[in-house]
Amino acid sequence: MGSETTGSIFRRLKMLSILAMSMAIMACQNFSAEQKYDWSATLSAPEEYPVQAYAGAIIAEGYQQSLAGFGDADDGWGNASGYVVMGPDTKNLPDRLQVSWHSFVDQKNYEGAWELPKDAIAQLFAEGFIDHTTKKKRTYTTFVIGLAPNGLVVVWLSGDGNQVEVAHFKAQETLVDIDYISDDSRPVFSKKYNDVVLSQLNDEFNTFERIRLGEYPSPDLYEQFRQRYLWRPVVALPEEYQLDSFVLHTYNGEVEITSSDNQDRLFDYQHRGLLKGFFFSWRNADNVNVATCWLEDFDQAEVMRAYANFSSADKVDLIVMGVGSPTISLALRGGDKEIEINTFKATIE
Repeated sequence: MGSETTGSIFRRLKMLSILAMSMAIMACQNFSAEQKYDWSATLSAPEEYPVQAYAGAIIAEGYQQSLAGFGDADDGWGNASGYVVMGPDTKNLPDRLQVSWHSFVDQKNYEGAWELPKDAIAQLFAEGFIDHTTKKKRTYTTFVIGLAPNGLVVVWLSGDGNQVEVAHFKAQETLVDIDYISDDSRPVFSKKYNDVVLSQLNDEFNTFERIRLGEYPSPDLYEQFRQRYLWRPVVALPEEYQLDSFVLHTYNGEVEITSSDNQDRLFDYQHRGLLKGFFFSWRNADNVNVATCWLEDFDQAEVMRAYANFSSADKVDLIVMGVGSPTISLALRGGDKEIEINTFKATIE
């Protein structure tokens, strides 16, 4: 083989340079064409394990929102603790999360920084959902950042009542040098502030005595809530009636709202969390809504024991019987097993 001339080498380098520039331009075009959305972020924590974030942010290209300044988060697992209305109307979807927080019950501090699953988030935003009242397509508007004992972090997407988990992480316990804490966040580390929070918590939940007796919610409970089973609701209605819509609230913080316009989703087996609440309505042959039913106030331990009779691969039906009668009954049925759920409140309107 002959050696390359100086001219051929120069032409090859020039072609490579042009190719690299073209790829860079395409990348810039793809980035600039990235879909932007109107979103904000908030915090969540269990009622019986309140926390306060003293630093952190959810970060997107060209924008970040602070996660400090929400005060004490204690509205319940998956429930938002306030909302942010500042910032541009639309922005790139976030790809990073960092947060540091103080947990009052166990008197520990946690911190962590992670990459968010941006592709999965973008897909969920693009798919959106059908609003069950307007029948129009909507999408998510809020990142709910859940902070639980043992450093568990869960990220949900929320919009119009719908809520789905998109990521979870494990933060590390850390020691805090108060000299590096902002003046606004410094009070959270004072004994006086902690005593007030714990006193109020004890008044509401009898925290100290329940911890002494081993009856307080276990710190690893919120990780257990992430267990999913392959199940669906099955509502036994009289022949002249048809199920119209339902709302499922599960202990893992997810909320699923489905109408009769999405029959596949309505009756399909899905990998869902443990049942926490169930709302459904039904209509007659004339397509007139007849009534609605709320099933709530379940015994968490009973529900967990009932689902534990099945594997995550078993197809399980949540059978709702006696609708329209004075007594509604519930059972989980899969294979040759049927487990009754006895403790709940039923309201029909």
